[in-house]
Amino acid sequence: MKPATSEPRASVAGSVLWAGLESGLSLAISVGSVLAIARLLGAAEFGLGALALGLVQIPLVVVGSLVHDALVQRAELGEAHWRAGWTASLATGALLGLALVASAPLLALLFEEPALGPLVAAMAPLLLLEAVSAPLLALRRRALDFAGVARRLLAGRALGAVVGVAAALAGARAWAIVAQQLAAAGTIALLLQPGAPSRRPGPVDRGALFELLRFCRPIVSTQLVIQGSERLFLAYVGHELSLAAAGHWSLATRLVENVASVVGHALYHVGLAFLSRLQGDRASLAARLDAGVRLLMAAVVPAVAALLVTADLAILVVVGPDWAPAALPVQILAAGAVLLLRRLLPTVALTAAGRPRAGLDAYLAENGLTLPLLFLWGPVALPAIAGLRAARSAIGWAVVAAAAAAGLGRSWRAELGSLAVDLAGLAAGVGAGFLLRGLLATAGWSPALLLPIAASLAAAAAVTTLLALQPALVRELATRLARSARRSPAAGVAGPVQ
Repeated sequence: MKPATSEPRASVAGSVLWAGLESGLSLAISVGSVLAIARLLGAAEFGLGALALGLVQIPLVVVGSLVHDALVQRAELGEAHWRAGWTASLATGALLGLALVASAPLLALLFEEPALGPLVAAMAPLLLLEAVSAPLLALRRRALDFAGVARRLLAGRALGAVVGVAAALAGARAWAIVAQQLAAAGTIALLLQPGAPSRRPGPVDRGALFELLRFCRPIVSTQLVIQGSERLFLAYVGHELSLAAAGHWSLATRLVENVASVVGHALYHVGLAFLSRLQGDRASLAARLDAGVRLLMAAVVPAVAALLVTADLAILVVVGPDWAPAALPVQILAAGAVLLLRRLLPTVALTAAGRPRAGLDAYLAENGLTLPLLFLWGPVALPAIAGLRAARSAIGWAVVAAAAAAGLGRSWRAELGSLAVDLAGLAAGVGAGFLLRGLLATAGWSPALLLPIAASLAAAAAVTTLLALQPALVRELATRLARSARRSPAAGVAGPVQ
């Protein structure tokens, strides 16, 4: 067998377009299904299903990140490395799936919730489905086939959302979340099969396997720290407060941090695929990184401003007054998401340059300082827990900024100046949004009418401020829009071939 090393056939603009389309539609599907299922289930049942899913996502992240990034990042991908990655992924998924089934009764005892065990065991197949999908997604992203990736992921998530809502309407309670996840993951795994290279497990080249695992070790560790810390917060709320509080917390985190995760996931894979091709030219890598951060924050800051102004209105209108306790945590977490997303592309650039440990160091630092406080405080209200989560984003941002300064030559002064511009845009958007909201509320406008108008003004004010303070951003947007108009994306899958 001969390795394929075909050159990318998709432009940066086309790939970003498809990744943006995937992110935007995934956001709509994710937010829509979360709100619909939450409204249908109620806080306690939603909290129970979210807790079960959260526990499954801890081993799931090991399977998903075990070899994926190494397959994308390698300059040459031969048969030995492909077979090693594919076999390792399947074996890990199967073993962790069996371990999850065996541990489900113990988890039910630990949380003193008998219904939790069957839910966890029923979601164990997600691990094997992820083991099948992750290497195949890596091949498509390696070939810059973001159009193909987007179509498959969107189809799976859309079907999962339909199944989940239908199950909730049918009275499945927390099992609706199980049905949603299995339908989405199964569809994605199935759609990735056509055109894939050899998928038969076979003898593994130990040297190739160790190379893949050595590269991905800090990435797996980082993802474990991320998922583990997030699930610790959810487990803390469910155990120390109530399942209803866990439902409110899960709604808040899924509206903010899961939305940020969907955006970050798409940008991470586009960024890794393209920036890896610049790993030998640090100056070009740093320049692309700076432009990428400006463009990313031009989308993030207006969205956060709109959410800060209208979170309570959105929850009242969409899921009802019973979910009002989730509003303030949503706003606090949204503020923290600014720094969380600011560090995304520098982390990608460091990984592309062969320094994937920065993300792990950031999460170890922020969780090492914040998680002990959570358990030392004892039971506290949700806004205080959200404040702790938001504060840790600042710690992680500082760690990644320091690593980028040392590893990529990024200036601290430039980073702080760029952050100040983002905060100015955020302040302008929030100020304008709340001013208009107050005026319209005094005039007797209903929450349903206030919501879109206040959100739109907040976002518009934030964008206007960012553009006014950053002429370079205006030039970058104009240049990229012009390129997008001239090019049409094409894609192909590069991988080992017979």
